[in-house]
Amino acid sequence: MQSRRIAFAVAALALLVLVVIASVPPVTLFARRDDLLTVHLLVEAVAVVISLMVVSVAWHSLQADAEDSGRALILGFTVVAGADLLHAMAYPGMPALVTPGNSGKAIFFWLAARSAEVLTYARLAMFPPVHLTRRAALGWGVGIVVALFFFGTWHLGWFPQTFRPGSGVTAFKSGFEIVLSVCYFALALYLYRRGRREERLRWLWLATACFVMGCGELLFSRYVSDSDLQVLAGHGFKLVAFAFVYRAVVIAALQEPLRQLERSGQTIRDQQAELETLLRNLPLGISRIDRERRFRYLNPSRARLLGADPDQVIGHRVDEVLGAETLAVVEPHLARALAGESARFEAGYPRADGAVLNLSVVLVPEPGSDGGVEGVLCIFSDDSERHEAQSALLGTLRELSDLKAALDAHAIVAVTDARGVIQRVNDKFCAISKYARDELVGQTHRLINSGTHPRAFFVDMWRTIASGRVWNGEVCNRAKDGSLYWVHTTIVPFIGGNGLPEQYIAIRADITARKQAEEAALRLAFHDPLTGLGNRRMMQDRLRRGLAQSRAHRRYGALILIDLDEFRAVNDTLGHEAGDALLREVARRLGECAREADTVIRLGGDEFVLVLEDLGERLDTATTRVAEISELVRRVLDQPYVIDSIRVDAPPSAGVVMLDGGIGQEEDALKQAELALYKAKSAGGNQVVFFDPALQQDVNERAGLLADLRDALELGQLRLHLQPIVAGDRRVLGHEVLLRWSHPQRGLVSPASFIPLAEQSGLILPIGQWILESTCTLLAAWAADPVKSQWTLAVNVSARQFHDPGFGDSVLLALHRSGADPRRLRLELTESMLHTDLAETAARMERLQREGVRFSLDDFGTGYSSLAYLQRLPLDVLKIDQSFVREITTRASDAVIAETIVSLGKSLRLRVIAEGVETEAQFEFLRGLGCDGFQGWLTGRPVPAEE
Repeated sequence: MQSRRIAFAVAALALLVLVVIASVPPVTLFARRDDLLTVHLLVEAVAVVISLMVVSVAWHSLQADAEDSGRALILGFTVVAGADLLHAMAYPGMPALVTPGNSGKAIFFWLAARSAEVLTYARLAMFPPVHLTRRAALGWGVGIVVALFFFGTWHLGWFPQTFRPGSGVTAFKSGFEIVLSVCYFALALYLYRRGRREERLRWLWLATACFVMGCGELLFSRYVSDSDLQVLAGHGFKLVAFAFVYRAVVIAALQEPLRQLERSGQTIRDQQAELETLLRNLPLGISRIDRERRFRYLNPSRARLLGADPDQVIGHRVDEVLGAETLAVVEPHLARALAGESARFEAGYPRADGAVLNLSVVLVPEPGSDGGVEGVLCIFSDDSERHEAQSALLGTLRELSDLKAALDAHAIVAVTDARGVIQRVNDKFCAISKYARDELVGQTHRLINSGTHPRAFFVDMWRTIASGRVWNGEVCNRAKDGSLYWVHTTIVPFIGGNGLPEQYIAIRADITARKQAEEAALRLAFHDPLTGLGNRRMMQDRLRRGLAQSRAHRRYGALILIDLDEFRAVNDTLGHEAGDALLREVARRLGECAREADTVIRLGGDEFVLVLEDLGERLDTATTRVAEISELVRRVLDQPYVIDSIRVDAPPSAGVVMLDGGIGQEEDALKQAELALYKAKSAGGNQVVFFDPALQQDVNERAGLLADLRDALELGQLRLHLQPIVAGDRRVLGHEVLLRWSHPQRGLVSPASFIPLAEQSGLILPIGQWILESTCTLLAAWAADPVKSQWTLAVNVSARQFHDPGFGDSVLLALHRSGADPRRLRLELTESMLHTDLAETAARMERLQREGVRFSLDDFGTGYSSLAYLQRLPLDVLKIDQSFVREITTRASDAVIAETIVSLGKSLRLRVIAEGVETEAQFEFLRGLGCDGFQGWLTGRPVPAEE
């Protein structure tokens, strides 16, 4: 705190002096030139001496953890010392140093010294280490000084003029000094904050030096004569600044060894106190015996253990302290220890209070300075409790032997180590698992894992027993012959001396018969006896669980209620047995449509229910998935049935309700599904209707659109349109292939409507293959045309299509069948397709590139643009997205993005094509940027390929 006050006081005083001197007009202090030269030389000599002292201290005194700082100080202050010395010698009026001194020459060396000083402080405070040796740092410093001398002596004219006699410093000199001043002030602030953070005075003193020097530099920015008051005051500031540099580096380096010595002495005293405390509180008896067999030390624990007073033992011989019987046991081992050999033994020791201790004794020889044994260190511990515990353990083991016999007769027992590896099993374990003992020992219980329980079940079990607690539970295992058996298991951890389980004992009871009886009862209670599906009670349970999950985790589910439109007619014409056979076949087909997480229910009669769980967190995504599953169920159940060699048609109707937290009870969901089912039947049957009126129209539309799209390819409703891509001179370079759907009732369907449906349903794969084959056929047909044979056709590839394992083969097959030139086929990818597995994507693209196929990156800049894939992927073209082109002439940000993309493309040797060019202004602007190609309504609208 005191040091900080001093620093602030000095800074405030420096600021006050600066204001006072800056406010007075120029004053000439020295009438005689010699007086000025003497004062100036004296100030500079002090600065040079301090700089050299800093270099010397950095060379000799800095510790290992500051070696990098030392090298920085050596380099920086060697330059400062040399430049300041040259500055003093070049001052006007000094004897000529090769060439006569003048103000310009002196200022050059002054600015060099201050620049080196600023760089040194910045290097110390902020920049990473530079790996130089001390000699290299000194050599670089001397070399820089020599270079400064060379330029300042013979080539000063290469640098801007800094001083004009009669008018004072130039604008360059004034500006340079102000920049130095700003640097000094910035360094002062940074060093002050670092000093507070690290609580080191070194940074505080350097911060003070920088602040004072910054004030001085401001004075040097505005003087007329080198004898003005500002010049003298500026040198005075420098003298004060270097005094703080001396305080920060030299004095600190001299004081550091004394501080270390003081800390080292305190550490030794602390260690001695800790050792004394340790020996005093150690639960072991410790004593020292010299060569004459006299006790020299006895810790309090040793005295309490033997029931002796330390004053009656220390200084006395062993045979004077120990009884005859104890001495007879100890003497041979003591002789061995005095001969230089460690000894360990146990002995009984009768205390004065009548107690007999079972002592464990270790004797360790202490080497002397002459190479012999100076004495013996004796360590005693009372093992009386251990002997008693061993006796008790023998009795316990006998009891455990009886317990083991009982367990072997009635329980399934296994013992594992801490990792779960089986070490021992009893006969009943082998009998129930049908594995031999040697097949089980060395294995883990994974050998009999049935797969019935989820992974979380065993994670919880291991967490319990690993913490030392007993675990109970029912486990289903698989025997060697594949049969399943259930056991009630209790796992008991055996805790070791370190407090952690060393072994686990698993005791099991066979409960297979009980579990089978429970499962049979549950099947009767929750399943339909005709179809084997779940019944109404199971549906209520699944609905309850689905609604709870929706409320707790905000994840959607769904209920699909299905009814057969013509079931009554089947019963009436073919009989109830045929009706039952039809219901069983419907149950089988529903089971094939359902996912693993779904539940199929028969409510009764011809009503069935699908309960769908875990459909996602977004309503639109969940609804789309339900619509797809519902349509799949409708199509599967609509297929004809064969009952007793008779064809039976039983088309279904379905009502769907989404399960979310807004539905109160499971019965409410069923009522809503029944209303939707009624609407489906009243509309003519064989339909899927959603309960939610807001979603029904959209879902039905999407379902109908998807149904029509499935037939569109076969019915020839899909068409290829081509949009030209032109060069800057309007010459056609090629075309982009666009897909259009012309429906007889819907008319021209927007790609924005049916392309996402094709992606979600998987129809994009056959449609995409048709586009590829049609494009290659068109390229082959153009091969004979001298103009069209030079055109390329660009085909958009979807993510699902590109990542299909057979994509590469399908492209090559289309090229091979058509005979098209692969170099005229360009596949357009989007950025989102490149982020999954860059290595696999690159390999797939390189395979096609080797065959001649080219690649474009579409919509560049709209996604997560990364130079990584631009460098690694074999791309030929970047396409500027139309969102950047639309307002490129009016919005500066769009223009900058487009210019950046063009520049990036040129740097990576990629062609750049702009999309969405609709006006001449856009065309001319992009052509001015250097775009290679243009696509949009200005240059040509999409037209059918045959045109």
